[in-house]
Amino acid sequence: MSLQRLARKIRLFLRASPRNARDVVPSYEEYLRLQRDEFLSHESEVELWAAGQRRFVKTAFSDVSRDGEVLDCGSGDGVGLDALRSMGFQKIVGVELSPLKAARARGLGHRVEERDMHELSVFKDGAFQAILCSHTLEHSYDAGRVLKELHRLLSPGGTLHVVLPYPDPGPRNELAHTAKYELGTDRDDGADCTTRFFLERGFELLSRRFDRFREPELWLSLRSSLRHGAGFGIS
Repeated sequence: MSLQRLARKIRLFLRASPRNARDVVPSYEEYLRLQRDEFLSHESEVELWAAGQRRFVKTAFSDVSRDGEVLDCGSGDGVGLDALRSMGFQKIVGVELSPLKAARARGLGHRVEERDMHELSVFKDGAFQAILCSHTLEHSYDAGRVLKELHRLLSPGGTLHVVLPYPDPGPRNELAHTAKYELGTDRDDGADCTTRFFLERGFELLSRRFDRFREPELWLSLRSSLRHGAGFGIS
């Protein structure tokens, strides 16, 4: 075992200090390269995953008004967008880092912005009544910044619907799930730490559920509450 890997294990065991993506990936540029090129998967090509996405959307968005605008943050190749459209949502837009995935979703007739989820200034404050963020936030470099952006984009009382792999322990997948330590999904504590992460950033918990249809997951539905100021930069 390398000294670097051993040091990671010791830090995890001792929990001497909070961990974030900077402990795992040496630079933001390398993070973007890994997310674009190394961890490229297509949800539509794995029926279990596509069915899991449709299942979550049907559950989480059942009570959401069909009249408002909805954002799918990390929309991939369009499975979530398709699920929203099938439920009668017409004003939907996706955000996707991968040009290849974005092109596939556009081929299905969806509007998709090729954007880094850490910076979504292309959208105005309060532009959306609801946001879907499924198997996305764990891939962020700075989950706190992304959450501030999503909070900014929600209209007052708007809702955020999140799926995270949970529990997601140890160094396994940490290069892909760069935000797992910041989010606390590595801790098998009934998701208390992860839930608190959202509550401390201006959200109210509407529901929390654990699911195992495609893999162990945490489902959160939250409502925007307190307003935050401007986001912070990435160094």
